[in-house]
Amino acid sequence: MGDSGCGFSKEERLRKRREFLGVYERGDKVQATYLVLYILENRLPYNRLGITVSRKIGRSVVRNRLKRRLREIFRANKKAITPHCDLVVNAKRAAANVYTQQIQEDFLNAIGRWRHKG
Repeated sequence: MGDSGCGFSKEERLRKRREFLGVYERGDKVQATYLVLYILENRLPYNRLGITVSRKIGRSVVRNRLKRRLREIFRANKKAITPHCDLVVNAKRAAANVYTQQIQEDFLNAIGRWRHKG
C-alpha cells in the first residue's frame, strides 16, 4: 500500500468472481437507501472493495461515474471501517441521481448499522 494510506491499491480491490461470491454467500447484507452492502470480515491488515453497478442504472458514462464516486467514498473513509473486511457495494438506481455527499452518508450509516449488529 502507499505511504499515505489514502490511495486505492490493487490489493484493496476484489477482482475475481469467487471473491465476490464468497462475500455474497458468507457475508452480512445491509440495505441502505442508495446501496446494498455485503460485508465479510477478512483478517487482513486492510479493507477490500468490490463494486457492482447494473446496466439498469444507466449508460456506461453514468455507471462509470457512479463507480468512481463509490471508490472515492471508500478511499476517503476506509480508516473508519473496522474491523477490516471485504466489502461489496451494489448500487441502486437512485444512487445515480443524488449528490456524492448523500451516498457517503448512506454508506457510513450502513457501515455503522453493520458494526452495531455484529
